[in-house]
Amino acid sequence: MALMSSFDGIIEEIPGIAVDNFEHRHLDSRAFFLSHYHMDHVQGLDTTELADSLKKTKAFIYTSEITAIIINHVMKGSKILKYVKPLGRETTLITLPGKPNKQLKRLFVEVTLIPAGHSFGSTMFLFKTTEKTVLYTGDFRIRINDISKYGKLHKNNEPINIDAMYVDTTFLREKYEDFAKRSDTADTVIDEIEKWLKKDKNNGVSIYMYANYTFEFILNKIYQRLKMKVYINDYKWEFYRNILHLVPSVTNDPNETKLHLCSNKYESENHYKCFTRFHAKRSYLHIHLTAQKWSDYKIDQSPISRKSEKCFDACFSTHCSRNEILHFVAYFNPSKIIGFPNEYVQPDDNSDEEFVLTPKKSSKRKRRNDDI
Repeated sequence: MALMSSFDGIIEEIPGIAVDNFEHRHLDSRAFFLSHYHMDHVQGLDTTELADSLKKTKAFIYTSEITAIIINHVMKGSKILKYVKPLGRETTLITLPGKPNKQLKRLFVEVTLIPAGHSFGSTMFLFKTTEKTVLYTGDFRIRINDISKYGKLHKNNEPINIDAMYVDTTFLREKYEDFAKRSDTADTVIDEIEKWLKKDKNNGVSIYMYANYTFEFILNKIYQRLKMKVYINDYKWEFYRNILHLVPSVTNDPNETKLHLCSNKYESENHYKCFTRFHAKRSYLHIHLTAQKWSDYKIDQSPISRKSEKCFDACFSTHCSRNEILHFVAYFNPSKIIGFPNEYVQPDDNSDEEFVLTPKKSSKRKRRNDDI
């Protein structure tokens, strides 16, 4: 079954654009925007129908510079690459052409990219027209104490007025009230890695991550503290070798390190498909970085949960917790709130609506890039 899009692509205040959705019904959009490269946000991006439509309409796909590099890596040779326009940190004025057949007048839109804290290259989009200010968060993780540091969301040190906010509600359920601070998780994980490697010179570490282009933060933290790089396969290396100034923590030489990104979700599986048989025979500490397993997490508890001496889960969320979502929305107090993939539910609303935590699985060919 095909993976479903997390967002329907529609920003009502700016008709004729599509965000994080490239499916058939959006092919004649005046502009496309991509917040990050995870599979539930790029549905339809690799189709010939989109490529043909872009050629015909001369519309562009706007995204961050890092995400543009990822697209070039994943979709090497695709016809859409010439229509991908990376945007920098400065506000960009985009002209949306009129479409008389759809009763759409020409529209000027200011677009500002704001770091989303979700994955490598992820961005929020702040859209401004002469009539409306709209914030699309994409998938995001912003700690409560950090909101005031986002200068482009403030004017004269006060939060800007937002007419409509399209906000990531992945973990809006009450059982996801809080998540560990990612730097705290990184520090605890590194402490465990260091202790394990000191036990035996033949010990190694395997790190399982549920998505690509998501955990560079913790890999860099490991390198900074332990001066050890993490082995990645050739496919990943082909991408990261071009941006080692941003991710100096990876290597494709298995002889350089005892740490590797693992293709195994479970500790019991061997590592022969990760690299050579010699290295696969090490005794490995298996680390699973995840958020979904951490329901009812309390901020004063340990960010790791041991399954055995050689295996533990680590609380590492790239989406806001419920408290972080509610605080973010309340802080800006937008006139209109649209949640995705779940409806935004006010704290005093005891709605029994079903929440979506994990998009339906895609085919094996695409699964390596799945987001949660």
